[in-house]
This record gives sequence, C-alpha cells and structure tokens, in this order.
Amino acid sequence: MNRTFRILEIIWLLMGFVGIFMCIYSLIIKDNRGAIYFLVFFLVCGVMYYVRRRQRIKFDEAQKQKEQNK
Repeated sequence: MNRTFRILEIIWLLMGFVGIFMCIYSLIIKDNRGAIYFLVFFLVCGVMYYVRRRQRIKFDEAQKQKEQNK
C-alpha cells in the first residue's frame, strides 16, 4: 500500500512539472488564456501532491505504531 501512495505522489509531482512547463511555454508563445489553464492545472497538481504526501506520511506513522504495539 505504501508503494501505491508513493507512486501516486510521484505521478502528481510529474504532472505538476508538465503543467508548469506548459504554462511557461504558453506564455512564451503569447497564449495567455492557455497559460491560465495550465497554471490552474499546476496548482491542482500541487495540492494533490501535498495531500498524497501527507496521506503517505500518516500511513507510515500508523504502520510504525501498529508494529510497535505487536
């Protein structure tokens, strides 16, 4: 399960990098409307990365606590 959380975390991080890259690219080619969409996409990916990371950390702590109680 921990591996799944880690993979999802990495996927959100990579999607965030793609989003910010596309935002910068859109700004370079003067497509401001497209840049706004990619900026929003980047922000959503950042929030999801943060949520997934916290979820993984809490899961790790719960697993350690469970192992200590055995």
